[in-house]
Amino acid sequence: MRLLIILILFIFLNKSNSINIKQQHHIQQPKPSNGYKLSNGLALTPPMGFNYWNFDGCKTNLINETMMMNTAYAMSTNGMSKVGYEYVNLDDCWMAKTRDENGNLRPDPIRFPNGIKYLADYIHSLGLKFGIYGDIGSETCKGYPGSEKYLEQDAKMFAEWGVDFVKMDGCNMQVSDMKKAYTDLGQYLQDTGRPMVYSCSWPTYAYVENITMPFDYIEGICNLWREFQDIRDNFTEWTRILDEMEDSIPKRSQFAGPSHFNDPDMLEIGNGFENVVEYKSMFSLWSIIAAPLIAGNDIVSMSKEILEILINDEVIQVNQDPLGIQGNRVYKDQQLEVYQRTLINDSYAIALFNRGEVDADITITSEMLNLTNHQNYNIRDLWAHTDNGTFSDTFTASVQPHGTVMIKLSPKINNSIHLPLKYKKYFLNKN
Repeated sequence: MRLLIILILFIFLNKSNSINIKQQHHIQQPKPSNGYKLSNGLALTPPMGFNYWNFDGCKTNLINETMMMNTAYAMSTNGMSKVGYEYVNLDDCWMAKTRDENGNLRPDPIRFPNGIKYLADYIHSLGLKFGIYGDIGSETCKGYPGSEKYLEQDAKMFAEWGVDFVKMDGCNMQVSDMKKAYTDLGQYLQDTGRPMVYSCSWPTYAYVENITMPFDYIEGICNLWREFQDIRDNFTEWTRILDEMEDSIPKRSQFAGPSHFNDPDMLEIGNGFENVVEYKSMFSLWSIIAAPLIAGNDIVSMSKEILEILINDEVIQVNQDPLGIQGNRVYKDQQLEVYQRTLINDSYAIALFNRGEVDADITITSEMLNLTNHQNYNIRDLWAHTDNGTFSDTFTASVQPHGTVMIKLSPKINNSIHLPLKYKKYFLNKN
C-alpha cells in the first residue's frame, strides 16, 4: 500500500512539474521565421573535442592535413576518446582563398592535398567525428570565402564531405540579418539528412554591438552558441567571461539543456600562460556551467600533467551529466565563490573557487545550497579522487590561490523509488 501511494504521488508530481516547466519556459518561445525547429537529436550533453584556434590561430604553415590527422590519432590513443572527446574540428584558414568554378568551398590545395572528405574519412576510421568551420557572412574573419548567398550549397557540401559538427562564425554580416541567416542554415543542414551539430556565433556579435539577444529563440535553432568576447589564456580574461555568464540578464542558465548549450568559448588548458592550478579551475568551472569541452591546445605534444587535467573522468562526468542543467554561482564574498550544479540521482557538484592571491578557507552550508531536506550526503573530491566523509550541514576546504576544490555530494540514502529530494522526507523512516 505504501509503495502504491509513493508511485501515485511520484507520477502526479512529475506530471505537474512537467506542465509547469513548459508553461514557464517553452510556451512563450518564438516560432522560427521559416518554420525550422532544431531536431537533430545531437549534443544531448555538451560537445567534447578539439579545435586548433587557441594555439595555432591562422598560422597557415601549421594548419594542414598532417596536423589534423596527427591530432586525431593522438586523441584516439592517449585516453581522450575514451572519456568522451570525439570531435576533431577545423577552424578559420583551412580554405582556399576562392571557391571553385562551381561555387563550392574548397580547402587549400597545398595544405590539404587529398581534400576534406579524405580527412573526414580518416578521422571517422579512428572512431572520432569531424568538424568544420564556416562563416555566415560574405567572408570569414580572416578573409576566406564566407557562406552568404551559398548557405544551401555549403550545407550540402558539408554533408557530402562527411562533416559531423558545423561551427558557423558571424564576421562580415549585420547582426540584424543573423536571425534569418542562422535559421536558414539550420534548416539547410537538417534537410541534408546528415546529423551535424550546429554551433552558432550570433550572440557574440550581438554582445559586441550591445544588441539584445533573443536566447529563447536561438535555443530552438542551434545546439550551442558562442557568447561574449573571445577567450585568452589569461586567468583574468576567462574569469571575466565567467562573470558575464553569471551576471548577464536574462540569466543564461535558463536557456541551457540537452541539445542546446551556452558556449563561453574553447578551453585554454595547456597553452602555457597559466599554471596547473588555474587550468584545473577552468576545467572545473566549465564543467559546472555545462560548457562544451573543446580542447584548444597542442594535443600531440602536451605534457602528461595537462593530459591528466583534460581526462579527469570524474570532472567530465559532471560536465556530461544527462540532465544537462547548467550550474550557477550561489555564493560570493569578495574573492571567494561557490558554484552549484544539480546532477542526476539527487546529487550535486560543488565548486569552491578562490580568486584571491592567498590560501583561503571556503565553507558551504546546507542553507547556502538550498538543501533543506535533512539529507546526509557522501562527499567525493573530484580532483583528489578521495571520499571525504559526510555532509549534513557544513563543509570547509582550504583552497589555493586561483584554485578550485570540486566535490560531488551524493545522497547516503537512495530509495528504490526515485523521488525528488524535497518529497523524500515524507517517506524516509516511515513504517
